[in-house]
Amino acid sequence: MKKKIQKVYHDHVFGFPVTLLNVPMVEIRNEWIPNIDQRELQQRVLEALVLKHSRLSGNEVSFIRIFSKMNLKQFSERFDVTHPAVLKWERKKNQSTGMSWSTEKDIRLFALNQLEPKAQRFVVVYEQLTHVASTKS
Repeated sequence: MKKKIQKVYHDHVFGFPVTLLNVPMVEIRNEWIPNIDQRELQQRVLEALVLKHSRLSGNEVSFIRIFSKMNLKQFSERFDVTHPAVLKWERKKNQSTGMSWSTEKDIRLFALNQLEPKAQRFVVVYEQLTHVASTKS
């Protein structure tokens, strides 16, 4: 089995571009594929979405919902919005959803809590997101 390290790898498996650096690759049936732990990658992508400075896109909201193992109804009920509102966000694909900042912040904190249900980290990120919101106004 042949192996190599690819300096830059662009992945679109989550519905939006993710750039990975120094990715271990393995050749299977004459095709090079990443030799990485997909669950760990999903968790790192989720953390990056929680911390990103720009607004979430529709595909990113869809990723968070699917990562959370929630259907549209469960997701809409959790964030006190309508089912059509979630559909509208997800149909935005790679564009910003246009949802209110308070709803987006709640979604980000919900996602963070799935990764690290520790109060201290939660508070630090809450403060960071509050600062991001104040600089956007």
